[in-house]
Amino acid sequence: MAEQQAIPWALVVAATTAAVAVAALNASLRGVCRSPLEAVSLTARIAAAVAWTFVRYVARGFRPEFPKWTLRFELLRAAIRTVNELYGDRMVQDAQHARVIRAQSEAVGSILGWFYCRWYCKGMEPVNFNGLEHLWLRPKDPKKTEAKRLVVMYEHGGAFSLLSPRFYSFFCASLAASIERELGRRGSSAQVEIFLANYHKTPEFCFPTQPKEIIAAYKHLLDHEGLSPNQIILAGDSAGGGLVMSTLLRLRDDKPNRLPLAAIVCSPFVDMSESIDPASARSCILTRSIAKAARLVYHPTCSDRSTWAGASAVHCNLSGLPPVFIQAATLDYLYQDSVRLAEKAKADGVEDWELDVNEGVSHVFSLFPSWVLPYGQVGVEKMAAFAAKQFIKS
Repeated sequence: MAEQQAIPWALVVAATTAAVAVAALNASLRGVCRSPLEAVSLTARIAAAVAWTFVRYVARGFRPEFPKWTLRFELLRAAIRTVNELYGDRMVQDAQHARVIRAQSEAVGSILGWFYCRWYCKGMEPVNFNGLEHLWLRPKDPKKTEAKRLVVMYEHGGAFSLLSPRFYSFFCASLAASIERELGRRGSSAQVEIFLANYHKTPEFCFPTQPKEIIAAYKHLLDHEGLSPNQIILAGDSAGGGLVMSTLLRLRDDKPNRLPLAAIVCSPFVDMSESIDPASARSCILTRSIAKAARLVYHPTCSDRSTWAGASAVHCNLSGLPPVFIQAATLDYLYQDSVRLAEKAKADGVEDWELDVNEGVSHVFSLFPSWVLPYGQVGVEKMAAFAAKQFIKS
């Protein structure tokens, strides 16, 4: 009799556990999925993609697909690409989903940033203006007041729609520390700070809102922080790299005497034309669907070339800009954006830009922590070397 009564209770416990698991899964995937069924289906697809990736890894003799990859990165890439292929356009074009992803990225970034800032002895200081939270990363132990400040103003990526400055705090803490080391190696020093500038996202706001807000943030540094332009380096990745270029073009045309010392762009999104998918893009975390959606929501009239303006830097006159470091990856969906940007600069008579081509790595590879992709730190150190060189020359 006791055994007969135990069976229903076991079923109740199992059903309750399953319901809680599905609810938790649905909550964690709210930025992508519209129903619990979609969440379960997506989880199954991710699991299948990850499993197949591992099987192929074993079949290759426990070697990653590309020499600079690791198993951790390969599994993560499989998961990210699966999500982007299925729902990339939805994440970018649907404001409700985009807002959830932003909030999730802020939470994750706050946790990661706290650990990395402690490791690199940095402090996170939020500052609010223009209705947005921006973020300072400063040394916990500031140098003497006479030490010259070097500020990297960073514009984050995320298809103009996703992610938040806090999500980049761990990467920027590493970048600041690398610049400090590089300056020391070259016999110089500075108080290196990172200012993570925020901007209103698509699809709620479109071009030219974002570059205007980045210029406002730049002016904030000049007017309220007492910085001179030669103490500031603009930097950004992907969509943020595109915003860096738009900002430089606007400053050159309006106030050329306020152009920053230099700029760094990683896998920049700088071409509004829709190009043919490169064969190497199959190995990238970025997919056609998310790139196309990003282009449409950022610049709704992108089909009309006459409206591109500074949103498509590869089609602009690039003369008169400060030195720019372009970090490119051959497996990046946006690889040709970087190549064309460098070629256009050369055609416009620019001689102090650098194109850093990295073989066998994907979109924004430098942003991946070294415990996921060790080669990512190589990318960070290359950025740091450029920043230190420009600062010392100034």
